[in-house]
Amino acid sequence: MITQRAWRQGGAPAGRSRVAPWRLVCLISLGVLIALALAASATGALPGDPFLLRLFGAKDTGFSTDLARWVNRGGRAEVLVPGMALLFWLSPLARRRWWLWCGVLIGAPLLQNILKLFVGRSRPDGSALGFPSGHVTAATAFAVVVIYVVSRERLGRGQRLALTALAVCLMLAVGWARMIRYAHWPSDVLGGFLLGTCCAAAAAWWECSRSGAGA
Repeated sequence: MITQRAWRQGGAPAGRSRVAPWRLVCLISLGVLIALALAASATGALPGDPFLLRLFGAKDTGFSTDLARWVNRGGRAEVLVPGMALLFWLSPLARRRWWLWCGVLIGAPLLQNILKLFVGRSRPDGSALGFPSGHVTAATAFAVVVIYVVSRERLGRGQRLALTALAVCLMLAVGWARMIRYAHWPSDVLGGFLLGTCCAAAAAWWECSRSGAGA
């Protein structure tokens, strides 16, 4: 069982070896996101989008659709805000720079709204702009923050792996739910993964740098 006492900040100071992976994740996700956004803006639905949507999507009213309706909440404030509050309660490291992680959770959805206007691509049903997915962006930003905090806290290997797996499952499940409900093209979902990852990794990069400088 994971208790508040178990969440103790790891002892080793953040050095170059800790900063480099998050810098790499941030820059790679940003580069791929820019390329994907330009392609989506120029061509609309990307090659493979219709096929993948038919593969993952379902318009029936069966169990999968009902499940997707519940999973979809994982990208909303009603789940993410309590989740962040729980993270702050459990983790001293997360509490230390709470404003940074709150900024990620607020800033990533704001950026996706701006990017939607720039790309200007409609959802599969043409109801609204779709690239990138806002639900997936928010869920991914939260998940990557959790992964970063877990990697820095002094937890057992099993606890760290379990929490990381839960975070990854959250963002993947929300992406699946958006496609199965025909709310987004698969590339919209991929864009949400990339934007959420980029925002959270940028914050982790900065936090590692400041910790390494003794801030």
